[in-house]
Amino acid sequence: MPFEPLPESTARMLDLATALWLGFIGSCIGSFLNVVAYRMPRGMSVVWKPSHCPRCGHDIRVRDNIPVLGWLLLRGKCRDCGQSISPRYALVEAAMGVAFLLLAYVELFTGGANLPGPLTHASGAWQTVWNPHGPLLRLYAFHGALLSVLMAMALVDQDRQRIPWKIVALAFAVAILYTALWPYCYPERTRNIRLKDWKAPVDALLGAAWGASPWIVVGAASGRGGRRDAWARVRNCLLAGGIVGAYLGLRPSVRIAVAWLIAAALTAAIGARVRRRWSPLLTLWLLTLLHLLCWRAIAKPFSW
Repeated sequence: MPFEPLPESTARMLDLATALWLGFIGSCIGSFLNVVAYRMPRGMSVVWKPSHCPRCGHDIRVRDNIPVLGWLLLRGKCRDCGQSISPRYALVEAAMGVAFLLLAYVELFTGGANLPGPLTHASGAWQTVWNPHGPLLRLYAFHGALLSVLMAMALVDQDRQRIPWKIVALAFAVAILYTALWPYCYPERTRNIRLKDWKAPVDALLGAAWGASPWIVVGAASGRGGRRDAWARVRNCLLAGGIVGAYLGLRPSVRIAVAWLIAAALTAAIGARVRRRWSPLLTLWLLTLLHLLCWRAIAKPFSW
């Protein structure tokens, strides 16, 4: 049934409330990603044991486990033993919350106006969320999943750990599912693919290959002369680049990969001077979010 439009002031308030709600969900996901990044490379369960202080072993209370706010109220210390809690936990939660909030405003509430071709003329939370527009909600969830996977991988890489294959397998499984069931989630298809029913899967495959290919070359060079540790670090970049390509397709992955290689070189040089490491996967996460938010504007001058 057709729904009644809301007064403009009410619609704006509903947009804000919905965006804050989605941002809170993003923060909760960020909290879970902190657990995944710490436990999974160490072979620990991410489900069965509650969050706890690694020093005293006390479970974190529910009221202290609220994303961002819990860390602020505790002033960055364990309530039981006073052990410092890294601000990284709150920063990751805040970053994911802001990403989900911005993506809601730019993509979900505009009917996909940030994309090369909008999915619908519906706009606002009332028309897209509370009167659910299935394709648009699935697209928003797809891009949210991409940002979540990338953040988990970036945190693992920041800790100088190898990205577990379980994360990689889950990420590619979601991409395969979307290419098969909801190909409209690939709005910028490569024009010279002439297989109508297979455009999305082929484009995702080409995107994954392109996203990984620069790091295959870097890894091959790094693997010589006894520098196997360098190859292990490059492996993480290779996997992350392939996942971005699998989720966004060939043309977006080309743009992101070029920007990423330049930005990664700059951050590595700066990190060497200040003696602090910044994972290149964190740079990839930021570039991917920027591309999602400004996709249409970026695609217009940089496309083929």
